[in-house]
Amino acid sequence: MITNIQPKPDAVMVGRHAKVKSLEPVTSTCSPSPAEVVEFSEKKIMLRVHRYMSMGTIVQLHLDGKFSLWKVFCCIATGETFHLGLELVQLVSTAG
Repeated sequence: MITNIQPKPDAVMVGRHAKVKSLEPVTSTCSPSPAEVVEFSEKKIMLRVHRYMSMGTIVQLHLDGKFSLWKVFCCIATGETFHLGLELVQLVSTAG
């Protein structure tokens, strides 16, 4: 039996660039920060970012013309950058 597996159109590729913005009252006035996708699954994503974010912080993620709300579940120092683990809260908007 041959199975034809088609990639999901919404699949995020590792290495893609994104922007992430904290929605905490103190830092929400800052512009979105650049990020790079390190790992991705349907409900979680790991980004490489240049600043620390606390667990539980709600962030807005801009990626491939879409933005969505995510919650930080971990932030791990990796030298001069951080691996930011996010859990999907809600898909807010899609382009098109």
